[in-house]
Amino acid sequence: MKKLINKILKEETISATSRKARGQWSPEAMQDLEAFHPDLFELDEQETTGDGSWKNPFDTPTPGNVPTQSYEPRTERKDNKHHIVPVPKIAFFKATELLTKMKDEAWFRENEDRGESTYYRGRDMETPLKVVGINNSGVEDKVFWAAFDNREGLRDGSITNYDQLYLRPFKRYEAPMYETARVYKTISYIPKINAFSSEDAENNIMYDEDGAFHSGEWYDEPGYEESDDDWETTDGPNSDGDIKQIGIVYDEQQGLNESLIKEMGPSPEENDIMSELNDLVQSWEGCEEGMPVACRYKNQVQELIDRYKNLPL
Repeated sequence: MKKLINKILKEETISATSRKARGQWSPEAMQDLEAFHPDLFELDEQETTGDGSWKNPFDTPTPGNVPTQSYEPRTERKDNKHHIVPVPKIAFFKATELLTKMKDEAWFRENEDRGESTYYRGRDMETPLKVVGINNSGVEDKVFWAAFDNREGLRDGSITNYDQLYLRPFKRYEAPMYETARVYKTISYIPKINAFSSEDAENNIMYDEDGAFHSGEWYDEPGYEESDDDWETTDGPNSDGDIKQIGIVYDEQQGLNESLIKEMGPSPEENDIMSELNDLVQSWEGCEEGMPVACRYKNQVQELIDRYKNLPL
C-alpha cells in the first residue's frame, strides 16, 4: 500500500504541474512532459466559460479533466471570483483504483444504498480522494460509482486508465414530496358598527363575545387583506410517491457508443431478437378485416422493426 501511494503522489505531482511552473522548465523537460502528458498543454488552448459568479463560476474544460457536467462540482474563490475545482482524469482514475483496494466488497454493498445523505459516504472515502488531491472537488459520488461498477477490472488489473472505465450517466430525477405546515398570517380588516359614541363602538368591537367582529366575518368586505408572515413545518418532508428518472444530465459513454454503433452494427443476439419480433408481428391474428385499430398497431410495430433492424438495440 505504501508503494502504491508513493507512485500515485509522484504521478499526480507531474499531472497537476501549473502552467507558470512549466514556463521555467528546460526545452528538453518540456518535450518529455508533452510526450507523456499532452493533456497538460491542452489547457492553454481552451476557452474559459462563466462569469465568476456563484451561480455561473469560471470553468476551463479540457480533455485532460473530468467533464464538469458529469457531476456536481464544487467551487473555490480566487480574487473574489468563483472557479470550478478541476479534476484531472488521471487523479480520478487513481482515486477509483485506490478505493477498490482500500474497501472490501461488504463496504461497497453497504454504501450502494446507505439510507442517509451521500455526504457521509464521501467522508468514508476521504483518504483515497485526499491522496490524489481531489477531496474538495465534489467528485466523490462519481468516484464511488466508477469504483463500484469497475471494481473487478480495477482489482485484477484489466482496467488501467480512465478511458477504460464504464462511467454511468449522470441523471436527473424527480421525487413527489409533501409537508404539513402551520402558516402565520397577518389579517387586516375594517368592521363597521353602529353606536352613539366612538368609545361605545370600540368597546363593543374589542370586547365582542359573539365573534361578530372577528376577521372571518368580514372576509368579503372592503378593506380585508391577508399576508403570510411566517410558517413552520409540523410534519415532513415525507415521500408522496415513487422517485423517477426524468432525464440524463450528461453521459460520457454516449460519444463512444455512437461511434461503435456505426462501426459494429447490431450483434447476432440483437439480430435474433429483431427476427423473433418480426415473426411475432407477422403471426399477429388481431389484425382482421373490420379491425382498423388493431391493424394500425400492427403496421406501426412493423415500421419500427424495419427502421431499427440494422441498428443495435
